[in-house]
Amino acid sequence: SKPPSFWTFESLFPNTVVDEEMVQRDLYGVKEQDKKTVSRLRKNYGMETPIIVTKEVNTPMENDNKERGSKIDGNSTLKKEKRRNFSLTEPKKFKNVTDSVSVPDSGLRKKPPAKGGKVNKVLSRLVEDKVNGIQRTATGTYDDNDEGDSKSDGAIQFREGVRLGRPLKLNCDKLTYYGRKAIRKNNLSEAENMYKRAMEMDPFDGRSYLGLSRVAQRRKDVSGAREYLKRGIECCFNEDGSRDPFLLQALGVLEERAGNLAEAESLYIAAAKEKPSHAAAWVSLAQLRTRKLSQGVNAGRICYQTAELELQRAGLPASSYVYTAWASLEWKKGGDVKTARTLFQKALGRDPNCSAAWLQLGVMETKKRHWDRAKKCFETVLTFDQRNSRVLQAYAIMESQKPSGDSRTAIDLFERALNANWRDGGVYQAYALYVLKLGDIDSARDLLRRGTHVDRKHAALWQAWGVLETRFGTAEQARDVFQQGIWSCAQSNGGQSGGSHCARLWQAWGVLEAKEGDCMAARQSFSRALDADSRNIAAVTAWTTMEANLNNIKDARLIYNRALKRFPSALSDGKTALWNAYEQMEVRMGNIEEARQIYQMSMRESMSAKEEYFDEAPSNISTSKGSASTDYVLRQSEEGYVWMNNGSIEGKLPESQVKKMSSRNRRLN
Repeated sequence: SKPPSFWTFESLFPNTVVDEEMVQRDLYGVKEQDKKTVSRLRKNYGMETPIIVTKEVNTPMENDNKERGSKIDGNSTLKKEKRRNFSLTEPKKFKNVTDSVSVPDSGLRKKPPAKGGKVNKVLSRLVEDKVNGIQRTATGTYDDNDEGDSKSDGAIQFREGVRLGRPLKLNCDKLTYYGRKAIRKNNLSEAENMYKRAMEMDPFDGRSYLGLSRVAQRRKDVSGAREYLKRGIECCFNEDGSRDPFLLQALGVLEERAGNLAEAESLYIAAAKEKPSHAAAWVSLAQLRTRKLSQGVNAGRICYQTAELELQRAGLPASSYVYTAWASLEWKKGGDVKTARTLFQKALGRDPNCSAAWLQLGVMETKKRHWDRAKKCFETVLTFDQRNSRVLQAYAIMESQKPSGDSRTAIDLFERALNANWRDGGVYQAYALYVLKLGDIDSARDLLRRGTHVDRKHAALWQAWGVLETRFGTAEQARDVFQQGIWSCAQSNGGQSGGSHCARLWQAWGVLEAKEGDCMAARQSFSRALDADSRNIAAVTAWTTMEANLNNIKDARLIYNRALKRFPSALSDGKTALWNAYEQMEVRMGNIEEARQIYQMSMRESMSAKEEYFDEAPSNISTSKGSASTDYVLRQSEEGYVWMNNGSIEGKLPESQVKKMSSRNRRLN
């Protein structure tokens, strides 16, 4: 007979080969293991009563075979075997043991401790207390504390379903983590739920109050955010009894945004007093005093020096955040690029991945026209933070300002910044100004309109759009843009003028009315701008320029004198700029003698302020090399040195600065 063909149907499905050993283990292995377990228990513990079978269940394999009806060896069907589930119908007696135990169903039981082994009951109870969050008194008993004070040594108990005392920190960590994650996804309802659960679980944890205040701020509920922070300050204390500095600093930031600068300053000082090594409080205080209170560079420098000293005293590492903010102050306010670059290097030495330090350093190098250095800074950040919209924006601005820059590259960087964060109003503003520079007015107007839709409280966007309509549109369109911007950016406590955020919009509106020849409307706009921000230098200079052009020199002088009184510090950049503008106005009007008097008044005030600062200067001010112990450096920059020598102010200026001052004096004479 012929051998069977390889391509027949039967050859594709050969008969099943049964592994008898595996089948035997699967069907009867559990049963045999149970018998061995029972026999071992009877032998070791002297079990007297037999085990009674109360229930039978099918094994998973048997159920599977029953459903499929599988056959083995082509003809015979495997018998359905039952697996016994053992349980004890009555307590079993053990030798030398009074308590009854149960035999586990699986037959797996931990071996009894070896003979002679001891269990550390004290350590076991300590572990159980830590896991369950239980506290005990010194005698080891629970303390019946009705108030559940977490500061006491009493035990944590449950009364009426409410747990008294503080639970495990891990539980609050999980809830606050999911709350922050929900805020990043703009899911405010879920975030509020998580933070409220955390607050109910541990009302003494300040993170829940801080998170609820952030949720309220996202909803534009300033009063609700303030209330949450105040409740947190009242409930949360550190181990030494001091208040939570993080909540104090957060409340200060909220008050600063609302325009309550005096209250914000007092809160920053309180946070620094509660915890002197709290770097965020010192940085916030320095920025408030230098940016909004116009107290000069020295006021901010003292805050940063104190923060550095307190961190050293506390044994904590230096903060890259402090060094970055300090370097920004030295560069922008003090003009000391050399010191700023040194501070930036300290910040990067502490944290090589500090995006803020790389960004500020790149912007500074861009201003100094060091294109290669700036590009290196921006490229370094993008290696580990590819979606940083601020870095991409600064990189694009650098490409637009570079003489050999490519417009295609700049536009691509702006688009990448918008893709990274499409809600960043600053990117829309910078992008629109660059497109306007290229001559595309319609695209610039469209970008500004889109920016005001995604970030309606961005005052600079509204101002740029209004100025664009002033130059290339109609006066009615510009007025409408300014009015919408004031309505959108108005603060709750800003009064009729809308607060400090609206000052720049009122100033731009006044310039528009002055250009249109409506002097009364321009004066009203400038007055509103100074009512919103009494230290708005742009509004003062624009108003005085209009009055000088109308030959109202007395009114212009009155405006300058009134504005100068609003600056408490003579060393502030704002007051120096006002003195210079005042002097230049007199020069333009041909009043050389008045200009000389103004110059002498400004110098006299500046010198007296420097002497007062020297008398009140802290002892940690750096001394000049090779000088006596009484010689203190008041200012050191690329423009020269100014120091105090036995009560006399001495200085050394570069030749270029001397020539500039000589030409200025000849012009006045």
